[in-house]
Amino acid sequence: MKHLLVFGTVAGLAGMAVAAQTALTDAFAPATGGNVHLAGRAGESADACIRARAYSDWARGAMYEECVNAFRTHWDDRVGWQNEYWGKTMLCYAGAADYTQDPQLKAWIVEKTHAFLKEFQKPNGYLSTYSKEDFLRKNPEDPDAKKHWCFNIWGRKYTFWALIDIYKATGDKAALDGAVKMADHLIAQLKRLGLTLDKTGAWNGISSMSILRPMLELYHITGNPAYLVLSKDIVRAMDAEPANPGRIIRDAFRKEKICSWYPEAAFWAKAYETQSCLEGLVDYYRTTGEKRVLDAVLAYHKHLMDEELNPMRSAGYFDHFLDARHHVNGMTELCDVTHWIRLNRELLLLTGDAKYADIIEEAFYNAFLAGVWRDGRWGAHIIRSHGTRHLSAPPQTGMFEHQCCPDNMMRTYFDFAGSACGLAPDGAVAVALYSDATANLPGAKVVLSGGYPYADTPVTVSVTREKPGKVRFRIPRWSRSFRLDGRTVESKNGWFEADAPAGEKSWSLAFDMSPRTEDIPAGSESIPPSPQRHSLDVLQYTVHFMEWYTPDMAGLSRHDPGMLVFRGPLVLAKGRLAGTSRAETLGASTVRGYGWKAALRPAPHTSENAGVPQAWILTLSRGPESKTIPVSDFASVSNIEDPSNWFSLWF
Repeated sequence: MKHLLVFGTVAGLAGMAVAAQTALTDAFAPATGGNVHLAGRAGESADACIRARAYSDWARGAMYEECVNAFRTHWDDRVGWQNEYWGKTMLCYAGAADYTQDPQLKAWIVEKTHAFLKEFQKPNGYLSTYSKEDFLRKNPEDPDAKKHWCFNIWGRKYTFWALIDIYKATGDKAALDGAVKMADHLIAQLKRLGLTLDKTGAWNGISSMSILRPMLELYHITGNPAYLVLSKDIVRAMDAEPANPGRIIRDAFRKEKICSWYPEAAFWAKAYETQSCLEGLVDYYRTTGEKRVLDAVLAYHKHLMDEELNPMRSAGYFDHFLDARHHVNGMTELCDVTHWIRLNRELLLLTGDAKYADIIEEAFYNAFLAGVWRDGRWGAHIIRSHGTRHLSAPPQTGMFEHQCCPDNMMRTYFDFAGSACGLAPDGAVAVALYSDATANLPGAKVVLSGGYPYADTPVTVSVTREKPGKVRFRIPRWSRSFRLDGRTVESKNGWFEADAPAGEKSWSLAFDMSPRTEDIPAGSESIPPSPQRHSLDVLQYTVHFMEWYTPDMAGLSRHDPGMLVFRGPLVLAKGRLAGTSRAETLGASTVRGYGWKAALRPAPHTSENAGVPQAWILTLSRGPESKTIPVSDFASVSNIEDPSNWFSLWF
């Protein structure tokens, strides 16, 4: 419950202040770290990823050593971003140590962190792969902001954040001391150079300003007002005139679509970095109570829901905000899914609004799990709506064992687990997600079972409370009816409240899992509905990333939308692994807009659908006409790196 806890003074760190209180109390204080564990299919996937990327010989050997070596070679002086990988890797390790509470993993992390800091952190606190610490912006005299390509502070952010999370997971004071030195160095450096963060890095400072979130976390721990002052400077820059791609707060209130805010949206409208900043703005509002900041985040979030919610239920069109809702060749970067979940998790914790839990689970079960290969070791760079395979994450920026997306993905399991259930300020237990899990909260234990959202059986929620109180169950927006212990009940703002006695009590929750259909808004892949032209024409963009990178995808780009079919939070899809023929799966015909009705029944396991854990038979009918199609969930038919596969979520 990192947003509600007040940490004590950290002993042994000179000048450390008493930890800071946040201005606001979250509406949802979750079970996190070793207090919550996923089970069922989500738990199996999480465990596989943790084994592969935190415990294997490869993870402890070649993968870890390569990101350390980046601090020796200074390859980033060529304007790369190898400096993000140590931080991303250790953020995942810290999360795994917190989740498993494994003392051996904690000891390994502390040992590696001490050696890393001893070898690479300068006496003045500087810690980066860039040999020149004042190289914060390429060609600073050039008025063309597109040429200011530098990731020095972006990578320092990840190292800085990892040190903070290592301290939180292990209690290691050296890690916290290293983070304090990094923050103090950055503040002194900006003052010495007469710079603000929006004048550094790429995309008019969006990459650099994403340091807002970990800077606030350090402020929460230490209470040092200098860190809040820097955070306020970042927020002022995001709300300054004139508007440009770095002015996230000011731009959020515009009525036009995001993709029309900038003359070259395929360069400027970056999804990953922008969502990273939005997450920081939520915590800034939590810290200061400045309402305009929250209003801006909610306004930006509405833009994303209206314009950028793609068919895989992530936000954006391959790491850019290009009116993704209108593009049938859906492409989303795994990093974008990770940060879409993180943004909605912060809003869930802050507001307690059930709709954010709906968004989290749709993104997790569909786009995210589709992008994680089944052994958990690697994943996709681009998750596609249809085709033979997603684009596997290629090693990048001179690395062989690292890429931005797989290096992020383990954290998402912990973010998802930490959204499952929590305590409201009035002491009520709130159950927000229904994946099989066990969670321990102050004064209560929660056990979730039933195989949601794949099984046809009800969800069982067992709560053991030390004292009598309330339990609140989230009722998903897609469930037309909700039955609690066989009785139909109505939600209040997305929740239903029940009394819970002291001791153990169980409830049976039945959701309406009947299939739903959705026609995406009309639009053309070759003629974007937005009036402006992108720096990379959308049709060219589609062909480039759908086909050129993976030749087996040639000719599979679509020009017309299809219909989406959902079962609960799952996007259903056709595919070889579900037993659907290639012709049926990848054909361009569609039932969209013709009034077909959908029905669903479980399919028996056969040799044809043995590649998926759960299969169904989808029946589409219109008057006397009907057709049946074998289907499964989108993630299960697509999360393998195999050019002989085929899948599509379009009907």
